Parts: sequence; structure tokens; C-alpha cells
Amino acid sequence: MTSRNDRGDTKTAPSGRQKLLCAALKLAARSRSLQALGVRELGREAGLNPNTFYRHFTDLDDLSMAVIEELSRDLRQPLQALRRSIVSREENVVRTVELVFDFAKRNPDAMLVGVRELYGASPKVREALREMIRAVAGDLADDMHVMQMTPGLDDRTMRELAEVVVVQVFHSTLDYLEHPQRRDDILRQVVQFINALFVGAIALRTNAPVAKNLVSQALKKP
Repeated sequence: MTSRNDRGDTKTAPSGRQKLLCAALKLAARSRSLQALGVRELGREAGLNPNTFYRHFTDLDDLSMAVIEELSRDLRQPLQALRRSIVSREENVVRTVELVFDFAKRNPDAMLVGVRELYGASPKVREALREMIRAVAGDLADDMHVMQMTPGLDDRTMRELAEVVVVQVFHSTLDYLEHPQRRDDILRQVVQFINALFVGAIALRTNAPVAKNLVSQALKKP
């Protein structure tokens, strides 16, 4: 996850809070849970006095929630902007997956920690991540509904499918990061999975000719 300074939003140096968030991601990405981090090691990694931690966070759960809030913001904003420029479901799927994978390449620690903490020890953190997934899925479902990309699907079905899609893409970022030589194949497989998922749902609610046409489109390589 980049700091505001890295994104060019401001010319000031990263704050103590931002340094601690970056330190937490770096340490937790080394196969450790956010909840297992120590205040002293966070301070040491961030180059700060350990007591600085309590100026910004009440405890590790509070820090973890801040990490998730930044991850959610940094993902949702570009995804929302991207989908406003898309005119077809096929293009939507490809470009959305590409954006998330590109985000993962630029922010590997954030994605590794985010996916891992979905199954971490803290119920509060797990629920916050699930809520983030539901929010991203809700954005996707709303945009596809408004742009009439999924004929015949009701709102509930759309949101359920979108949530499956978001979870699949998030988990696939781990393979994408760990196997750079297979990234083209991983992208293609994820896109085909998502297209097939929507095609199957649409086929159940529409007629055979529509389903046949959608199947042929879904199986095209991105």
C-alpha cells in the first residue's frame, strides 16, 4: 500500500501513522498475522519510538482496521473509475481483473496480508475484510446492473455472483504474485472462470439462443 506521498497527493513526508501501517504490512507479509506483531518491532521497523504507536492506534486490532480501510479505499476508487469507462461485460471482466492484479504487483504486501487475514485469528478483522469484499462486490453488481450487462439477473443474484467473483480474484492474486512466469495463463483462467459463472447464471434465467451466444463470448481469450 503506497503512502500519500508516493501517490503524489502531497509533498510532505509520510506521517508516523503511515510509517506504522507500512511497517505492519511489511512484517505481516513475512508469513505472520497482524495480531502477532509486537509494538516494539513495529516501532523499530518504522524507525519510530515504540510509544509512538499509541498516539495513532489503541491496539493491534485498531491498526489492523486501519490497514483494511486503506486497502479498501485504494482498491475501490480506481475500480469505480475504471468501470465508468467500460461498455461491455467482457471488457469489464478483463480490465477489472487486470487492475486488481496490477494493484497486487504494486502492493504485494497489502494483498498478501489482506487475503491471509480473511482466515486470521481476529473475528473483528475477518469481518472487516468480509465487509470490504461485500462493498467491492456491491460496486461491481451495481455498475453491471446500471449498464445492463447481465440480462435477466435480479439484484440478489447479481450481488451473490459478484461476491464470488471478488473472492476468486483476491485469492488468485497470490498465485499471480508467486508465479510471475504464469501470469498470462492465470489472468486468462480467472477471466474465463468469471465469464462462465455469469453465463451459467444468465442461462438459467434466459433462453437457449442467448445462452449459446454468451457461452461463445465467455470462452474467448482476453
